[in-house]
Parts: sequence; structure tokens; C-alpha cells
Amino acid sequence: MMRAKSNKTLMRCLGEFVGHILNSFRRGHSNTTHEVHRTVEERTDSRVTLRRTTIDEIEYQAEDTQSD
Repeated sequence: MMRAKSNKTLMRCLGEFVGHILNSFRRGHSNTTHEVHRTVEERTDSRVTLRRTTIDEIEYQAEDTQSD
């Protein structure tokens, strides 16, 4: 019988914590994009498939960049 709830060890939690901090530093120094929505439209006619993919993204500019 399996346990319904598994507890993470302390070392696992610390590793995830450090990983989140390191990832934020890596992403913080450059422009980042986040996908917020994806729509796929597909139409098949005999042997031909037409597919249109629309991706909505949010792009965050680094604070130190200057716009002209």
C-alpha cells in the first residue's frame, strides 16, 4: 500500500531552495519572456495538414537597458 502523502527530506528542500535562488539570478541579468497563452488551430484536408500556432508572451526588459 502506498502512502497518500510523501514528505520531502530537509536536504531535498534546501536543494530546491538554492536552485530557485540560482535560477532567479541567472534570469535576472537578461531579458526574460514568459508564455501566457498558446492557441493551435489545425485543419486536415486529405494528405495536407495546415497548422497555425499563436503564442502570447510577456517580455521583461532588464532595468539597465536604455531605450532610444
